[in-house]
Amino acid sequence: MLSRHTLISLVILQLWTNWIASALAQQTFFPSAVPLAVRTPTSNCWLDTRNGSNPMTTWPTFWNDQHILGWAGYIKVDGLTYHWLGSPVPGNASTWIETQVTPTQTILTVQAGPMQLNVTFLSPIEPSDWGRQSFPFSYVYLDGTATDGKPHSVQLYSDISGEWVTNSFSTGIQWSTTKTSNTVFHQVGSTTPTSVFEDVAEDSVAYHAISSVSDACSISNASPSYNIVKGHPNLVSIVGTDQALRAQFATLGEGFTLTSDLAGQIGNVQGSDGKFPVLAHAMDLGNTTTITSIAWAVGVVRDPILTFSGGAAKGILLVAVCYHWRRNAFMVDFPTARTRALALDQKILQDARAISQNYADLVSLGARQAMAGVEITLSTFQNGSFDFSDVKAFMKDVGNSQRVNPVEVIYAALPAYMYLEPNITGALLEPLLEYQNSSSYTNPFAAPDLGGPFPAVPGDPTNLNAVYGIENSGNMLILVLAHARSTGDGSLIGKYYNLLKQWADYLVSNALIPGNQYSADARDGILVQSHANVTNLALKGIIGIQAMAEVSQIMGKGADAQNYTASATSLMQSWVGLASQSGRLRWMYDESTFGLMYNLLADKLLQLNLVPASIYTAESATLSSNQVQAQFGFSLSSDNASAARSDWTLFSAAAAPDNTTRDLLIAPVRNHASSNLTVGTFPTLYDVQTGLTQAAPNTFASPAQGAMFSVLALNVANQTIVVPGNLTTGGASAGSGGSKAKSHTGAIVGGVIAGIAALLLIGVVVIFLRRRARKEPSANDEFEAPTPTPYQYPMAQQSDGATFGSTNPGPSFLPDSPSSQPSRTFGSSVPSNKTTLISQNRFPPGPLSATSSQPASSHEPPSSGRRSSISRGTDELRSEMERLRQEVQELRANQDAPPGYQ
Repeated sequence: MLSRHTLISLVILQLWTNWIASALAQQTFFPSAVPLAVRTPTSNCWLDTRNGSNPMTTWPTFWNDQHILGWAGYIKVDGLTYHWLGSPVPGNASTWIETQVTPTQTILTVQAGPMQLNVTFLSPIEPSDWGRQSFPFSYVYLDGTATDGKPHSVQLYSDISGEWVTNSFSTGIQWSTTKTSNTVFHQVGSTTPTSVFEDVAEDSVAYHAISSVSDACSISNASPSYNIVKGHPNLVSIVGTDQALRAQFATLGEGFTLTSDLAGQIGNVQGSDGKFPVLAHAMDLGNTTTITSIAWAVGVVRDPILTFSGGAAKGILLVAVCYHWRRNAFMVDFPTARTRALALDQKILQDARAISQNYADLVSLGARQAMAGVEITLSTFQNGSFDFSDVKAFMKDVGNSQRVNPVEVIYAALPAYMYLEPNITGALLEPLLEYQNSSSYTNPFAAPDLGGPFPAVPGDPTNLNAVYGIENSGNMLILVLAHARSTGDGSLIGKYYNLLKQWADYLVSNALIPGNQYSADARDGILVQSHANVTNLALKGIIGIQAMAEVSQIMGKGADAQNYTASATSLMQSWVGLASQSGRLRWMYDESTFGLMYNLLADKLLQLNLVPASIYTAESATLSSNQVQAQFGFSLSSDNASAARSDWTLFSAAAAPDNTTRDLLIAPVRNHASSNLTVGTFPTLYDVQTGLTQAAPNTFASPAQGAMFSVLALNVANQTIVVPGNLTTGGASAGSGGSKAKSHTGAIVGGVIAGIAALLLIGVVVIFLRRRARKEPSANDEFEAPTPTPYQYPMAQQSDGATFGSTNPGPSFLPDSPSSQPSRTFGSSVPSNKTTLISQNRFPPGPLSATSSQPASSHEPPSSGRRSSISRGTDELRSEMERLRQEVQELRANQDAPPGYQ
């Protein structure tokens, strides 16, 4: 007869088994890989979850699924060791229960003996704070509870290896350990860094950090062979080999000590003895029934990011401004970073689930991918100080060609940026426009990118790109208008009007009959276009022309606007006749072919109303036919009936005229994303029947998956667009061709506002500035301010009335001693929820929060007196404009504004 104790144990075991089965049944989304630490193209770590196998027996990998990133996590419970990450020896794998994916977090629920753990990998998305967004660090934190309700002895351990900074085991690496008042971090980098790399960045430094348990912790320098932070019984931070440290942790008895077996602080990624140096943090929690958010941080830093030939000096990673303490601040910021991430997740998922749960799954998997494709940079002055007026963003064509700022990928990712932070689009477009507005570029059509491979930015001036002239010119015009409408910032329009006009004129001559021109899908062998005159390409070009008509209207160029509108309308009428056949749409003018008319989305996003409703209906009729749908969705076109594109399918879903067609397109993409039998970190391109990806390009981890936000982007409200009056390219002296003119403090700040309200506002501002100039001529005569641009924008409100993504920057990262360093916040809130005002000093696009370790004037002209005078003038101007705003609103109440300006 079984004993009472045995019976109780069997009952508990049965209940636990039933609970696991229930938990497994609750999970319905099973990606092939899930993001762990995904912040930039080079800080990009994933976990393979194919075939439903235990992810606790798999090493994390770089985004390409080829290069292992050594990252091990252990928990020891009552003397028994389990690993919750990686497949290290010794120890047993924790039992995997389920995986949840949100826009910012991946949560692995596992069982380690009597302890159930939630292992959460948090890669923050910080749309309202570009300082934090640019920081290439992620968190992993553990929460747990004893399923038997009893206290257990618990110790935790995590380490990373030099594989994070090199592609080769034989590369020499060097490491160090640093302690601040509240954080301990290891760092490791190559002894021979090079900016030429294919995948893993070999000029980078990887970090592994943890919060100190006690201020009593200190660095022990007793032996030159290793760095060890001990001094408190709960925390040990040490560098040693994988075989030595992990074995010691697994066999620790009484006390809590680890001993390094390394001699010195330099070695190879893998030594001649087969051992890997690892950077470890271990913690003893003692006897406990719960584990509450024990957090580590990992990150990969490159500085500088690249050298941009189209602009001025180097592009510098934004966080380099406060580099010496911000690694520490990232750990200090963990509690509030988690709170912000949870709020963002809730907002995104609430909006996405209003469409469907299928759609919410796609948005969750694509969000980090879209943001991680972008590096936010600052440039420097010749003296090495930072130019906070020059913020640019650079995208890597991850998973594909490695080109820099690929226009078609920015176009695909546009919906994510419109929804999360539309100023990112402007920061990506600025270097493209600046380069093509220089003497280095002479083609009449837009360039496809800034060259490559990343991080090289040689430019792309070749006229061979003429085969993509319609594609890139249409993309650029659509992107520029989308940025202006979603932000209210007309600075790119004003600064580059002549360049945009050149591309529009090219489209007027070429868009309707593309001939043998290609869409971007043909660039990397994705689509074999065997025929000419692809209707979807022509459609993009015609929509681009109408976008230029809107741009001209914003600039007050009535004649240009009228001409481009007439051209677009006439070309659209011709296109409808050529592309329509028996109530369906043809992919090519001369054949009964089909394809995803994904460029229809641009007409809807920009609210151009250029495309007749009958065209949307015809596309829906084509897609509703079961003959064109395969297991994982719809072929991009009959040109290549086996190739499906998740990004363009979601574009088509958002452009659908009815929810039935929309959901018909969303469901199979989600099914492929949840089909974990095929390899890949959420690729955009796959076989529509098998789900398999091609070898190259594999399109893994592409930022183009920002297209998953396409349906949500339709709800982004247009903002009133303001063009700075001092931008001469499209202003009164547009014919001069100059776009490099510098602004002065006394320049008129203006915008295009409807009717009498605009005249009144501009007139009073002119009078005010002239009075200001007479009172303080020295400020205007001696100081040249950077070109002002209106980067802040009023945010849409949630249904509950709370403002999401406030224009007020979040808490700045603070140095260790707040009193010793001044805290500065860059960017300003918008006083009006209708009109974006213009700051006299050009701040970075979007809310940029930073606290500089340098003197406050390190990046400014030497005269602080003149600066103060200008600041006072700016404050008075803002006060005057706030008063005027109230008067303008009263005028507006009695007068309707023209379409497109509300």
